[in-house]
Amino acid sequence: MEKTLAASGSYRFNRISFFLNGEDIAVELPPGISTLDFLNKMMHMYGSKCSCNEGDCGACTVVVAQAREGAIVYEAINSCLYPAAKLHGKHLITIEGLGSPEALHPIQTAILEHHGTQCGYCTPGFVMSLFALLASIANPDKAAILAALEGNLCRCTGYQSILDAAMELSALCPRAEIMPAFCQAIEPKLFYFDRPAEDCEKTDTPLHLIRRYHKARSSEEICRLLAEHPDAGLIAGGTDIMVQKNIGRRSFERLIDLSDIHELAQIQMKRDGIHIGSAVTYSQIMDSGIIKCDLPYLVELCGLIASKQIRNFGTLVGNVANASPVGDSLPLLLVLEARLVLLSQAGQRELPITDFFLDYRKTALEAGEFIREIVIPIPPRDAYIKTMKSAKRKSVDIASVVSAIRIQKDDTALLAFGGVAATPALSKDFPGLYQSGSSAEAIAEQVAGEFRPLSDVRGSSDYRRQMIKNHIIKYLELQDGKASLAY
Repeated sequence: MEKTLAASGSYRFNRISFFLNGEDIAVELPPGISTLDFLNKMMHMYGSKCSCNEGDCGACTVVVAQAREGAIVYEAINSCLYPAAKLHGKHLITIEGLGSPEALHPIQTAILEHHGTQCGYCTPGFVMSLFALLASIANPDKAAILAALEGNLCRCTGYQSILDAAMELSALCPRAEIMPAFCQAIEPKLFYFDRPAEDCEKTDTPLHLIRRYHKARSSEEICRLLAEHPDAGLIAGGTDIMVQKNIGRRSFERLIDLSDIHELAQIQMKRDGIHIGSAVTYSQIMDSGIIKCDLPYLVELCGLIASKQIRNFGTLVGNVANASPVGDSLPLLLVLEARLVLLSQAGQRELPITDFFLDYRKTALEAGEFIREIVIPIPPRDAYIKTMKSAKRKSVDIASVVSAIRIQKDDTALLAFGGVAATPALSKDFPGLYQSGSSAEAIAEQVAGEFRPLSDVRGSSDYRRQMIKNHIIKYLELQDGKASLAY
């Protein structure tokens, strides 16, 4: 519930334990404080920089290590968007832990020797992104390096020098030299960490925009909290809510964090399709063997969403629940005929995703409900399925128009668009037009007439209408419609 908070009052602080650059610490956090604000304002550690405060620049990048599926994973994240309460049981590694002026880390040395820093403001973020990459992958190639750095901006245009440094590190610096000894010492402790997080009521003078931040431990607890507080907000990754707080200065009476619930962080193959839990991140989807095998186009799409840092904690279900008409994943989920499993104290129900979006950012969720998981039926192997995104830049950008298509030999033909109406929507005309054998140009012209896109900073209505046509023609390869599709 959005609310104007008093200048002081009672707040629910989060008492958590985690590791910071090898040190075991316990701390009481103001509700909803970001990891960046925790570092800068509470720990007086200023290596992680605040620039955009909305996940666009990467200057605040830090690395979080955690146990997942029998391994320790090192992931770069935007600390400005990552609620510090999520750090419980994890290892936070910052630029201060990697090196010092007297003893530079190999990544810092390489960037220095290749003249990869000028003003230096962005440099800590680049170092941490490279650290996460080199801690995770042996000898990454140029494509992997560019993907790891796509969320880091350098206003002094040092990109080539930074890339040269990264390529040298990949070729010549083994992981043993990249990993500080304290990281290796902490890894076993992450597997067996069992201290519970706690809450405590505190009266505080400073204004906190979030009054209560609940770390839910089970789906049942979420249902209970939502039944008691139906206006509470749910947070999984937090990549949208934290922007609203940081930039829009929006206040929240109560947020419920579901990201640490194991049952919601699973990808499972079942008879009715692939089940993706509400706490599953984009990066987990991209790394999943199940998804790579049966939904490769979803992997491809996730690679176009935001940046590596945001994909490491942003979630697919969050993209659905946010219900933005330009949500990157939504057209693809529409043509895949995905279903949503909704849960509340009243029980569980399933809803086709086509029935979920009612109006601009208005959904069919009832009071007390949340999306437990997405179920995606596995399409036939010979189905032609593609997705396309038009934006001003490749990474860290919101689409002007996003679309997806699905065509099968049985003449099933589905086409969906986002960014051209109040909700993401399937084209009503496309199936019949495609089956009639109309030309790509004729199909594009008629489908474009279905939608009434608005004009905004990302494109005029005319531009978006032209993008609808271009997407369709590209999908059908400018030729004979059916004949151009390679099954």
